[in-house]
Amino acid sequence: MAMCQFAVPLLLPAGDGSRCTLMLWAMRDIVKKWRPRSLADIKGYREENVVDISMPVFSFVRLGKSKLSKSKTLNQILNPVQQHHSFFIHHDMDGGNVKRTISDGLVEMSWNFPCGYSDVFAKPIAVTNLRGDLGSNWDQFTFLTRISSAVFIFLESLSENQFRSLLTCRNTGTKYYFIITPGPDKKCSPETQHYLKRLMEILKFSRRQIIVKGVNLNEAEFVKKFQNIFEKIISAEPQQMTLESIKNQTYGIQIIVDENLPACQKARAFACNITSVIGDVEEYKKHVLILQGDLWNQLSKVEKELCRKANQGKKDARQYQDELKQQRISLHRAQHQHKLPDALLLFINANTHLSQEEKRYFLKWLQLQLNVISRKNHRYGFQRKSHHPGELAQVDHQISDSSLGIEHFLRELGQFYEAECSMVKEEIITANRTQFTGLPGIAADLLLEAFPLELLDGDVLNIPMRWITDVLTELDIRIGQNGTICKIRVLSVLGMKNTGKSTLLNTMFGLQLPTGNGSCRGGAFMTLLNVKKNFQEELGCHFILLIDSDGLKAPELASLEDSYEHDNELATLVVGLSDIILINITMENTTEMKDILQVVVHAFLRMKEVRKKPNLQFVHQNVSDVSAHEKNLRDRKKLLEQLDEMTSGC
Repeated sequence: MAMCQFAVPLLLPAGDGSRCTLMLWAMRDIVKKWRPRSLADIKGYREENVVDISMPVFSFVRLGKSKLSKSKTLNQILNPVQQHHSFFIHHDMDGGNVKRTISDGLVEMSWNFPCGYSDVFAKPIAVTNLRGDLGSNWDQFTFLTRISSAVFIFLESLSENQFRSLLTCRNTGTKYYFIITPGPDKKCSPETQHYLKRLMEILKFSRRQIIVKGVNLNEAEFVKKFQNIFEKIISAEPQQMTLESIKNQTYGIQIIVDENLPACQKARAFACNITSVIGDVEEYKKHVLILQGDLWNQLSKVEKELCRKANQGKKDARQYQDELKQQRISLHRAQHQHKLPDALLLFINANTHLSQEEKRYFLKWLQLQLNVISRKNHRYGFQRKSHHPGELAQVDHQISDSSLGIEHFLRELGQFYEAECSMVKEEIITANRTQFTGLPGIAADLLLEAFPLELLDGDVLNIPMRWITDVLTELDIRIGQNGTICKIRVLSVLGMKNTGKSTLLNTMFGLQLPTGNGSCRGGAFMTLLNVKKNFQEELGCHFILLIDSDGLKAPELASLEDSYEHDNELATLVVGLSDIILINITMENTTEMKDILQVVVHAFLRMKEVRKKPNLQFVHQNVSDVSAHEKNLRDRKKLLEQLDEMTSGC
């Protein structure tokens, strides 16, 4: 809902009408990007979790009957001139006139974030809308008066009982605005005028805070009044609150916070024990996640050389192979000598001793907190007028070093496991002295929870074979416990860098794989999905293993001499493991198709040697021109001829 710019539930009423739930946990995944005007000239931006953004809140409520639609008015206020997007559902929308059954008492929230100079508002703001009459939803209204910089009350008339109810708001620092739609005589009743005058004296607001929507005030002027009020309040620097802090405003009213569950808070404490000591991510990774640094890099080079023998020269093949094996054992011994860091011990204990529900909360909390830390540590900036040849490479390196996720913890555990297995195999230690035998089971359990597990390390383009093999072995044991043979189909996605591959999988399967330029998830990750029983026969499998790969033709690799090898190796791995490959292409770009297909055809030629024929599907995105298909028909036919010619001798 947030991605589609729809308002999301803030206070969700219970089905039995007993109390509301503050949907704080549900909003923690929402991340927003915006451009403050101070950064407009340099095209800069800010990115933050919406729960942590401090901003003023404007609330819209209705008292009694009102001819005006709050939701429709809000849409007009938040939209720039000559644009329209329905953030809030209202009566005049398609399906908006359906009788309300469960949304009475719902408080929904939307945000307005600036993108430059042409925005409606210069700073981020939050807007809430209470559905239903505030008289029958007093807890929600009380909560809104505590968190809002201004509350706009829509009404037609004001009775004595309504007047007395509003008097309870006198002790809040919130500004109140009354939007009145007069009756058939186009005038406010004497009773309404009398009570409004008394409210002005008691609540201490001016006549300017009473807006009468008469026949002489058209919609454009009416909306402009609201926008001007918003701007004045914003420029006066009112109280600003974060969603994290508004949970403290639920005292004395029947509102519960969704993340106050004991399991959620216990899991949060476990996650905080790990993340509280993380300051500078680059330094943390150097001193805590040691095995995936230089040792892993050297080990990867040795293992690749064992397969390729590219630098053998005139040396004897057997002697050269023995030298490489000794180097590998030496590097594994160096890894094994390192002590398991406290952070990894806490990570293992959490995944071992927490209940299933607590473990899910723990992984989510850890992921959220690591994302926040990574965003604060990202260093995207570089001198725009600088022409230093190595500057961009340095920036890319800094971005990679300042990224930290759960995959880094699992990668480190995999290295500890690989080193220990190597020591046992070489009989340097005995099997009864092992301490990491349970790690593959932890990773297998995470896979069963649809958590992404790193298959290929994109930093060094290497697969920890023993680790992955034993994890999948444990997975096979778990899914086959009832004696049945479980079938797995493998579906993967390939495409250019930043063409929406992860977004495609997220949309198809309801996942939450990181997306965007700064996600820094190189290599390939696998996610296991359980197929529901009513689809198992139709799909011919019990599980689907999704492989999300790094983008081909990455700009940061273009300057490297062996960049084509990186793409060919990645594509060969993904194609070789998959039953179905989705080739993701943005627009009808035949040049892009040709670049990708050359890599994919190379992988398919390798598959011919092992007699494997996976299914290849093309997905075109963002094709807007109605003539695109016909105009590109000739280019596609020409490309097909070239591909036939390339593969004719194979």
